Amino acid sequence: MTTESLQDIARIQAIAYEVWPPTYSAIISPQQIAYMLRMMYSTEVLQRQMKEEGHEFILVQHNGEYAGFAGYAEEAPGLFKLHKLYVLTSKQGHGLGKLLLEDVCKRAIAKGGSALLLQVNKNNKAKDFYLSNGFRTDHELVLDIGGGFVMDDYVMRRELT
Repeated sequence: MTTESLQDIARIQAIAYEVWPPTYSAIISPQQIAYMLRMMYSTEVLQRQMKEEGHEFILVQHNGEYAGFAGYAEEAPGLFKLHKLYVLTSKQGHGLGKLLLEDVCKRAIAKGGSALLLQVNKNNKAKDFYLSNGFRTDHELVLDIGGGFVMDDYVMRRELT
């Protein structure tokens, strides 16, 4: 489902705040986790992404509970970017991440997409998930995000057919 309501924003935030600490605690500092959560998941930021920047969010449920989400947007004609994909740790291993990813690909193709990009921290085990789902590493990117923090990522790409 595509989401645009304040209620959906609260669900997205709840999932992000539950998933980020265990996902990133071995990779980045607690201070950077807190900074990035504020930077990327405030109500104002999510509303702007949805209303002004063309981001679409998809929520997935498992056994009647919201278990994960994906967010994506068109970056250039035919080129889409997966900005966010998270599944609750307790719900991982049920194919929900793959379901979200394939739904994003399907939606991008329906909108004329020919490729999907994403960024993933170089030390995040999710990069193996993306490699096993048709992505390849395109290049590396170190991005100053303010607050004395950087994102040290791989940019990955999947051709859409």
